[in-house]
Amino acid sequence: MRQAWKAILGVAVLAAVGIGVWLWVGREKTAVPTTDETKEPAAVAGGRFTGTAESFAGVGWSLRADTRTAAQEALAEALDHQDLQPDMTLVYYTAQHPAEAVVEALQPAQGPKRRICGWVSDFGVIASDGYHHGPDGTVGVMALRLPGMVSGVGWASLDEVKAPADLAALALRRAAEDAGVDPARRPSMIVLSCTYHGQEEKVLEGLEAIHGPDVPVLGGTTAGAPGVGTLVANGQVIKAGTVIAVFYSDQPFRTAFRGGFNRTGMSGTVTRSDGRVIYEIDGRPAVEVYDEWSGGRVREAMRAGLDMNSFTVLYPLCRILDAGDQTYNLFTHLWPPDNAETTTRLVSSATLSDGDVVYFSEGSWNILLNRISALPRLATEGASEVRAAACLFICCEGVLKVIPEGERGQMVHLMNRSLEGVPWIGPFTWGEEGNFPGLGNRHGNLLTGITLFPAGEEHEE
Repeated sequence: MRQAWKAILGVAVLAAVGIGVWLWVGREKTAVPTTDETKEPAAVAGGRFTGTAESFAGVGWSLRADTRTAAQEALAEALDHQDLQPDMTLVYYTAQHPAEAVVEALQPAQGPKRRICGWVSDFGVIASDGYHHGPDGTVGVMALRLPGMVSGVGWASLDEVKAPADLAALALRRAAEDAGVDPARRPSMIVLSCTYHGQEEKVLEGLEAIHGPDVPVLGGTTAGAPGVGTLVANGQVIKAGTVIAVFYSDQPFRTAFRGGFNRTGMSGTVTRSDGRVIYEIDGRPAVEVYDEWSGGRVREAMRAGLDMNSFTVLYPLCRILDAGDQTYNLFTHLWPPDNAETTTRLVSSATLSDGDVVYFSEGSWNILLNRISALPRLATEGASEVRAAACLFICCEGVLKVIPEGERGQMVHLMNRSLEGVPWIGPFTWGEEGNFPGLGNRHGNLLTGITLFPAGEEHEE
C-alpha cells in the first residue's frame, strides 16, 4: 500500500512540475519573441573613454573587413567620436590587416602627424568591454593624452644597424627626438615590440646599457613568423627590427609581469644549446629528458601527430631568477620539431644558454585565469594610493589558446573587477618582455603583464 501511495504521489509531483514548466515557458515565449527580426545584431565596434578634451584615455576596436574603415572606426571609438588629438596612439591589428593600410588610415592627411606605435596581435584583441575577434580580423586602439606625460616613438630595422645589439640605441634616439627631450633623459616607462627574429634579449640588453635596469619595459613580440609579423611606428612599417614608445612623467608607472604555472621539483642543466635550439639537458637528448619529466605525455603526443607547439603550452620550462631578497620565475615555451620519430632537440621562443638550470612546470587554463586577475593587485602592491588613467595588458597567444573560447570573457570580468572602470586594451603576442623589480627587464614566453598609466590631477575618470 505504501508503495502504491508513493507511485501516486510521484505522478502528481511530475504532473505539477510539468504544468509549472509549461506555464513558465509559455510566459517566456510571450515576453521574449524568438524570431530572427527581434535578435539584436552582434556589435562590430565599440570602446570606452574617460576624461576631458585636455586629458583623456580611451580604447576602441573594430571588426570591419576593410582595414581603413576598421582602423578609423577603432580610433573614433577610442576618442568617443570627438575631434580630439591624442599624444600617443597604440594600435594592435590582426594579420588580415596590412600594416601599411593601418598606418595610412591612422595618419591625418593634413595637419600634425600622429604618434603611432603598434604591432600584430594574434587572435584579436582584448579590452575593457570584451574579447574581440572575427573572421575578417580586428583592429584595436588605445589613445592617450594625459597631464604631465610626454611621449615619443622610435624604431630601428635590422638592415640599418651593424649588429642586433645596436637596435636599442637607434630606436631610443629616434624616440627621444620624437618626444622632444634630451636623449640622456631617462624614460619613466618603455613599451617595446620586436619582430620574430630572436633579438628580444639583445634589445633589452641594449636598453639597459643606456638607461639601466630600473626603467620598466613592457612589451611583446609581434605575432607572425619572419616576413609576416610587422611593426608600425608613426609613418613607418618595420618587417625586421624593433619599435619602442617612451613615456616621461613625474608620476610613477605601475607594472606587473608573471606567468601562471607551477614549478615542479624536476630539473636539469642545459649542456648543449645554440641560441633557441636546445640539444642536450644533463648530457642527454633534450626531448628524452623533457618527455621523462612529462611522464611520457610528450612522446605520446608526438606519435599521435598533435600540434606540439600547442600541446606543450601547459608544460613550459622555468628558470629561477635571483634578485637577492626575492626570486622570480621566468618561463620559456619550447617544443620538439615535427619529425616525431627522429628528433632529439627542442626549439624555443626565448634563448637558453649552456649552464642554465631549468625546471619542468605545469599549468591549467583556470590557474592561468586566476594569475591574470592578480596582475592589477601586484602592480599596486605597496603603493598607498594609485590613480590609473589607463592600462596596457600583454598576453601570450599560447595562454589564450588553452583557455576555452567560452571562458575567455572571464579574463575581461576579472581584470575589470580590479581596474574599476579604467579603460584597458591588450594584444596577444609571440613572446613577452617585462620588468622584475630589483633585477631588470627580461624576455620569456607564456607570460602576461600590465602597465598602469598614471592619472594626473587634471584627469577625470
